[in-house]
Amino acid sequence: MLPRPSLRWHFVLWLGVGAIACLSAAAGWRFAQVQRGYAQAQDQRLAARMAAWPLEAQPLPLRVSRTDGEKLRGEADLAPYPWARDLRPGEAPRFYFTHIRGELMRAAAASRSDGAQAVVLQMAEPLAGRLPSWQDFWSGALPAFAGGLMCMLAIAACASALARRWVVRSLRGFGQDGASPAPCPEELQPALARVRELHDSERLWVEQQRRFLADAAHQLRTPMAVLRTQLQAALETDAGGRDALAGMLHTVDRATGLANQLLSLTRLEQLRNAGALQPLPVAPAVREAVVELSPLISRKRLEFALEGPDFSARGDAVMLGELLRNLLANAIHYSPPGSAMGVVLRGAPPLCEIVVWDEGPGIDDEVKPRLFTPFSASKGGVGLGLSICQQIGEAMGATVHLFNRIDGGRTVGVDAVVAWKGE
Repeated sequence: MLPRPSLRWHFVLWLGVGAIACLSAAAGWRFAQVQRGYAQAQDQRLAARMAAWPLEAQPLPLRVSRTDGEKLRGEADLAPYPWARDLRPGEAPRFYFTHIRGELMRAAAASRSDGAQAVVLQMAEPLAGRLPSWQDFWSGALPAFAGGLMCMLAIAACASALARRWVVRSLRGFGQDGASPAPCPEELQPALARVRELHDSERLWVEQQRRFLADAAHQLRTPMAVLRTQLQAALETDAGGRDALAGMLHTVDRATGLANQLLSLTRLEQLRNAGALQPLPVAPAVREAVVELSPLISRKRLEFALEGPDFSARGDAVMLGELLRNLLANAIHYSPPGSAMGVVLRGAPPLCEIVVWDEGPGIDDEVKPRLFTPFSASKGGVGLGLSICQQIGEAMGATVHLFNRIDGGRTVGVDAVVAWKGE
């Protein structure tokens, strides 16, 4: 089983591979150098013994033959030199490889005089004489070089261990304030800066969620307390039961609306984590939202209009429908009975827009700064609709703005604009 991947393991591994490669190259160079010396020494011995022939007894395999290859004396198993006719008297011996009874040999051949005739003299020596011994190979600077590499590898391993301890100490000292009390390596500064950014954003997100849950619990507690009071009042009196039920229905609707919008926030978080969104046609989502809210439009006898060609925008069909339902519900709520409202699609790049307009009283100046702030609604709302719309728009790369529509210096309605740039 391979060890767990780590920077230390990879550093030591590749340093060890480099050390082994360097040691192998040095060993190969040393072997070639020693072997070359042994080969030259063997050839020199053969040349010296051939030059001394026949003044001394030759212990090596020897063959004397005529130029046509006929053996005169010597080793019968030593094959005659195949290029004997090319030899000239007085020339230096020619070296070649041959074998005697299956053993590889290094041989030398030369033309010599034997009395009144020219003969071919051959001498051979086992090929093992050209190979260095282990003691000769493992000598010189090679052991010192290998020892130096091992020491370097050991020092590098110790240095990596110290560096790892330094990094771990820096990370473990990363406090809640996003700072590390221990000195941090320069190479680790960008990573720690990124971790600090993530730490700060995560802490901010947790704080926002904590405040949101506290506000949501408070907002849910209020309609439940009102509903309890209404139930107690209905039990204590016999008259006005219908009015009490109507009030209870309104309170239940308010609590249900808040729960649905809290659920929308949960789905919105899933949308943010979904990654890249694909372009989708917006007209079907608009029509679906209008059909769903058509009973409310009919109840207030509103004149509704849907205008403009369909276009595609980057988003999610479910959350786009939620955004449109919130904007339409807001427009219906503030539209006077019998007035007009509608939706206009403007799909002309580089700016594509969905405009939800009404003939309501407009937005007060004191309300504008907190228009998209959660739980800041007035006149019976739960205060999450516009906040959710803005967050959905940001998740889909769009902006959501509300404007008073002015005609002749007088506010005649409100335009809610959802805009995509560069679609």
